[in-house]
Amino acid sequence: MKKLALGIALAGLLVTACGGSQVSAFAVVASSNGNIGVGDQRVLLALIDTETDEFLASEDRAASMTLRDRNGAPIETYPMFFVETVGERGLYGANVFIPEAGTYQVTIDADGLNTAGPVGLVTSADPMVIQVGAPAPLSVTRTAAEYPDLSVISSDPEPDPEMYRLSVDEAVSNGTPSVVIFATPAWCSSQTCGPLLAQIKSLRADWNGVDFVHVEVYDDIQVATPEDLVTVPSVAEWGLPAEPWVFVMDSTGVVTGSFEGVATDEELKAAVEAVAP
Repeated sequence: MKKLALGIALAGLLVTACGGSQVSAFAVVASSNGNIGVGDQRVLLALIDTETDEFLASEDRAASMTLRDRNGAPIETYPMFFVETVGERGLYGANVFIPEAGTYQVTIDADGLNTAGPVGLVTSADPMVIQVGAPAPLSVTRTAAEYPDLSVISSDPEPDPEMYRLSVDEAVSNGTPSVVIFATPAWCSSQTCGPLLAQIKSLRADWNGVDFVHVEVYDDIQVATPEDLVTVPSVAEWGLPAEPWVFVMDSTGVVTGSFEGVATDEELKAAVEAVAP
């Protein structure tokens, strides 16, 4: 499984030309390539200074994203929201509508910056990752009943026992809304697994009528080196190319929300509130 790099791979990007006194930036698609489907989709992008490589997304800098066809003609412009990652870095997110599978262009306009892009956005009619609207896979995952020592099945230094009470297949088929997070705090290359898991743990305390499950991405987390890590079967069953990832399911087990890498508290709360009893 490729580990989430949050837009560090920059090959094939087009950089904006300098102009005026505004800062020039280039855009990077931070969502997993080829795993953006058709219809309503959540897309993450980074804005990076062309001279300093500084991440320029900010809560105080308004931004919008224009989705364009492969020839550059504008289709729709969407407002963007800020998502904190690690340190002082952040990304912009946008909820967009993808009319059909194919290759699109994206440009970003942000306060104080020249227009960034275009950058290619590849969408698929059949993404690997389980999409919103699909039934959740009935994955059998490890529980506290089988592994009372949670350090065997979770690299979270302070695991919440309640999040290991149910296997994923139980949580998505028992008639109760559920939230499943795939994360590996100890081995996460993007450093976002721990923070996102902490958000989910905090959220769980507010929703007694929703089942929350943490799935450790790797099987034997006591190994010495990353090269020895082997993913658990549910990673492939959910089609995950990266980690972390959060899915929200309604009481029938249908996926209603999907969040890759990072998410705001507001996004997560709204997704859970939409399915909570």
